[in-house]
Amino acid sequence: MKDLYDYYLSDKRMFLIPIEHLSANGMSATFQDLLLERSLVSEGWIELFNEAFRHYDQRASDLAAQAPRHWFPSRLQHACIVTEPARVRPYSQPFNKCSWLLYETDFDPATSNREFAAFQFFQAERLGLVREVISASLRNLSYYLICTDEEIERFCEGCRRSNRPDAVAYRAVAEAMPWIRRLYHESLKKPVLATIEPLIKIPQTGLLIPRSLQANLDELIGTWTKTAQDAMAEFQTAHQPRKGLHTEKLCGWLEATQPCVLITGPPERVLWDPDKPREIEAVRSALGDTADEIAKSIEADLQVIDERSRGFFMSLRRPEDLPMPHTEMEESGLSYLHVGRRMIAYNLLDKVTDRLNLPSPPYERDMLAARTIHEWGHQAVDAGLVPIATSRQADHEQYYEQLADLLDEIYRNAPAGARSITAASMARLADRDESPGHALARVATNRVCDFQANLLSQNYLTLAERETYIRNNVYALILESAGTELFQRLARHVYEYQYLRFSRIDDPLAYFLGSTWFGEQYLKTGILTDTQFKNLLSVVGKLCDCYEVDQSKFVTAGGSI
Repeated sequence: MKDLYDYYLSDKRMFLIPIEHLSANGMSATFQDLLLERSLVSEGWIELFNEAFRHYDQRASDLAAQAPRHWFPSRLQHACIVTEPARVRPYSQPFNKCSWLLYETDFDPATSNREFAAFQFFQAERLGLVREVISASLRNLSYYLICTDEEIERFCEGCRRSNRPDAVAYRAVAEAMPWIRRLYHESLKKPVLATIEPLIKIPQTGLLIPRSLQANLDELIGTWTKTAQDAMAEFQTAHQPRKGLHTEKLCGWLEATQPCVLITGPPERVLWDPDKPREIEAVRSALGDTADEIAKSIEADLQVIDERSRGFFMSLRRPEDLPMPHTEMEESGLSYLHVGRRMIAYNLLDKVTDRLNLPSPPYERDMLAARTIHEWGHQAVDAGLVPIATSRQADHEQYYEQLADLLDEIYRNAPAGARSITAASMARLADRDESPGHALARVATNRVCDFQANLLSQNYLTLAERETYIRNNVYALILESAGTELFQRLARHVYEYQYLRFSRIDDPLAYFLGSTWFGEQYLKTGILTDTQFKNLLSVVGKLCDCYEVDQSKFVTAGGSI
């Protein structure tokens, strides 16, 4: 397990407390020992983290029970603990839709306490769900309505002691707490029958605010907005150009090395092509006075793409048999297959990653490597290099029918309420004369090409790259589609669960159930029995087992890494 422990602690800017080492009681004893052994935190820090997590777990369960329209039950996510705030983008999410960005000082007894630390899990959770600071903060205001006076006093004390990048916003909340406590909520704190003044409903929060307090709320929102802007500006300032000496080194490296990557910029303009290595001016112009740290980060990104692409092509017996990319392929993301060329592209001017202004975030380069190989994996799948094994064709057809029959049984026996709200959606999904189970089986298997690409990719990726890819692709789907698509999400969930076979996680089922709210959506509601759930996972797993890498098409056993 040492290599996994090294993975958790591999980034100097933050350390990872992974889902598999969290429970309702906090960190596992093994992980506590690891942190102490590496001298990353103190025993007092661990005690506060665990105390805060237990408080979060209980409070989240209470809130979800009392106000299920506005609060979710507790769950486990990767706790990303930032140790160097100046080097990690505020409000970011290192693992897509399944991580909390927290700060080391949030659990330092000198700068925090249980009430303040517990709230950070709620705020990070909400940020990950709505992806907008002000919306997350507004939706979480009702949290303060159920706390005791003593808890509020302790929370405000934590706000005043905090040194988070957005600490100013928390101090503003502490100052505003007397009037915040006067708010109402449609479930948590219902107004009396006759209120003295009109109440204004704040959309999507359940909050009801007396009209006289609207100006106070507007002022608080203004402070939140400015604080978030200032935190981002301070982070960006820390990475402003200083000398730009590495820019010329990067351009020289491109000319000399000719890495196997296209450097692009919108609108899909090629800035640099390895077939024309000396035509470097477009890249030089785009880089400008980019800071040395950022130029080095870009070079490291390009080097990873080059290494993974060359490794893939060197492993093929006949690389020329790969098809040209489909014209409908999406040309976006960390890296992507260029439609006009059979080559991986890297968008230097991408607005999401902001590569010219900010260095690669924690774990992003591992994801870049995995994304690169995944793109090549799809080309290999299209070339027939990861087929259903000849001896498993009949098995595959049998398992598909078993899956359809099982999904038919589940849909037929689902609670009446679930069938009612999904009836129209299911009718649109099913083709003429097709059963609901067969329609859902299509949903579960229409992305099997991703599984095939992942099956091949394992041969080319490091442990860190594999783990990062999997942890970015197994997450809760509850907000991915409308509630009317409850059964389509079920089918997608049991397929995406199969990705966990490529991870070193010891207990994939516990990881999945602990982090996705799947149990709350399907098991506790009676839509699925435990037996049906296990049968679903088993039969989809057997379907996936029918695919294999055609080793005869490769120089080495499916890969060169």
